[in-house]
Amino acid sequence: MLATVDALGLAGIVDLEDACRVGVGAAREAGVTVTGAFDDASASMLGGLTVTDNTEDELLAREEVDWDALVWTPPERAYSADADAERCELVAPMARLVEELALDGEYARAMTVNGLAFSAALGFSADPAVEAMPHAAGVSLSGTGPSVVAVGDADGLERVEALWRERPGETLRTATRSTGGRYL
Repeated sequence: MLATVDALGLAGIVDLEDACRVGVGAAREAGVTVTGAFDDASASMLGGLTVTDNTEDELLAREEVDWDALVWTPPERAYSADADAERCELVAPMARLVEELALDGEYARAMTVNGLAFSAALGFSADPAVEAMPHAAGVSLSGTGPSVVAVGDADGLERVEALWRERPGETLRTATRSTGGRYL
């Protein structure tokens, strides 16, 4: 979206949050999102941790967090367009709980509840999350899976990494970013 805005000569004129909404609208029209994508898109575009209402494309909260992160990606692939939207709707009551937790600043707990609910709805094993829970501040399915991400301190994630390396697939150590998209 930023490249398109820049190519149109609108850099600095179009608000990053608005550019995010345009990108999400395009994803919906293309049929490549089940959840609405505003949550993931806003975090990528704005940086930090975002709490959103995906049905209204509304940013409810944004905060800068400084977490180490570990991502485990199994060899299997899954595509958002193939996710069962009806099963995702069944966990809507959990999404409301997740929103309440997040708006109360309980980000890691919200992340974990969300990850467990959507793992079940999307048919992914919760085992990697359960393995990580004693060592990580939060753990969740990444997007619509099958990757799983854990956040917390370096020592705890080192333990999680040792467990996840026993699984087929790849692990990646990284960290949260407070800055989002930018024009080059």
